Amino acid sequence: METRLEVLLREPNPLFTRWLERWLREAERRDQKSQFRLRQALESLRSYPLPLSSGRDCSILRGFGGTLCQLIDEELRHHRGLQLVPQQAVVQERYEQQVQAVIRKVQEKQLEHQKRQNKSDRPRKPTKKDLAQLAALEERERVVEMQPGRFQLLLLVDTQETSGKNKRVLDQTRSYLESLGARHEVRRLTIGDFLWVAQDEEGNELVLPYIVERKRMDDLASSIRDGRFHEQKHRLQHCGLQHIIYLVEDYGDNEQLGLPLDSLQQALTNAKVQTGVRVVRTANHFRSMSYLAGMSRSLGQIFAGKKLHSVDRGTLDKATCLLTNSDLGLLKFRALYEDSAKNAQLTVREVFVQQLLQLHSLSLERAMAIVERYPTPRCLLDAYAECADQKQARLLLSGIPSGPLERPLGDKISQCLHEFYSTHFR
Repeated sequence: METRLEVLLREPNPLFTRWLERWLREAERRDQKSQFRLRQALESLRSYPLPLSSGRDCSILRGFGGTLCQLIDEELRHHRGLQLVPQQAVVQERYEQQVQAVIRKVQEKQLEHQKRQNKSDRPRKPTKKDLAQLAALEERERVVEMQPGRFQLLLLVDTQETSGKNKRVLDQTRSYLESLGARHEVRRLTIGDFLWVAQDEEGNELVLPYIVERKRMDDLASSIRDGRFHEQKHRLQHCGLQHIIYLVEDYGDNEQLGLPLDSLQQALTNAKVQTGVRVVRTANHFRSMSYLAGMSRSLGQIFAGKKLHSVDRGTLDKATCLLTNSDLGLLKFRALYEDSAKNAQLTVREVFVQQLLQLHSLSLERAMAIVERYPTPRCLLDAYAECADQKQARLLLSGIPSGPLERPLGDKISQCLHEFYSTHFR
C-alpha cells in the first residue's frame, strides 16, 4: 500500500521572518510609509509553506519589491560573512528531522495495518450458527428424486388446528383424522392449515401442489373485517402451490356472524371467480376432516405411479398436468416453510400491497390494480405532487380499472387514499 507523505514546516523561513519583524517594528516606530509594504510582505512570507534561499526567491511573493529583496540579500551576506549562503541550509537539518519523524510514523502504521490484515486473513473457525446455515444452504440446493412406489403421502396439519382454549374441542381435528384412517402429522405451518407431502425412506419431503385454508363462517367474517382474509389470500396466491382450497364450515345456523351471510357468500364467490381458488362448503368440523381424508386417498391414487423430483420456485411449472405427466417437479417442504414465513423479507411492492389491504373497502384486486400503476408509495406520492391542484390529486386513482370486469376504483376510494397518504400524522 503506497502512502503519500506531506510534511509541513511550522516556520519554513525563520531568518527572513525575524528580519522582516524587526524592520516592521522600526518602520512603525518612525511612522514610515514602508510599514504597510513590510506588513504585507510578512503576511505573505508566513503563509508560504516552503523554504526560500535568497531575497531573489522572495520576489515571487506579494509585497516583496526589488528594494526589499536586495535588502534581504545584503542581510544574508552580513549574516554569513559577506558570502551569499542559501537560507535553505539553515532549516535543512530541521526539515530532514521532521521528514524522518513522519516516515517513522507511517512505517509504524503500515506495520500495524499489516499485522491486523494478517490476523484477519487467517481462516476463522466456523461457529455453530455458520455450520447450520451452510448445512441449510446445501440441503436447499440438493436435488431430491423419488421413484414410483418409494414414497408415502402424509397430511400435514398446522398446530393451530389441534389446540385451542376450549377444552371440549381440544385435539378434535386429530381425533377425527385418526378415526378416518388418514395418515397425518401435526407441525407448525407458515402458510395454510393443511397440505400434503411425499415422504421417502431417507426423510426427504416434497410438497404436493395442494394447500387448504380452513375457515369457519364466524372466523371468515372476522378475517374480512380486520383484513386478514385478503392478506392470507395474497400470500396463498404467491406460495408456489397450484391448487388453493378454501374449506369453509358452517357455524350452527350461520347466525350472528358479525357480517350478513350474503356478504360472506359474495366474498367467497369473488375469491373463486377472481383468483381461481376452490371453495368447499361443509356442514361441520367432522365433515371437513372427512373431506381431507378423502383428498388423501385420491391423491394417493393419483401420485402412486409418479416419479417426483425437487425444483426451485422459479422453475416450478404450474401448468403441469398431474394426470398425464409421469415425472413431476415439486417444492421441498423446507423451502416452502422458509419462503412463506411471515417474517421473510418482502419487497417494497409486496409491503405496499399488504398496506393497502388494511384500508377499508380495498380488496386484493383493487390493491393489485393500484400497485400495477404505482409500484411503491414513493411513486404514488410523486404522482400526487405532479397534480395541478388538490382536486386532481384526490381523483387521481378513481379511473384505474380493477378486477375481471375492469371496473374503475371510483371517487370515494381515490379520495380516501389521497387523504391517507397526504395527511401528516403526529
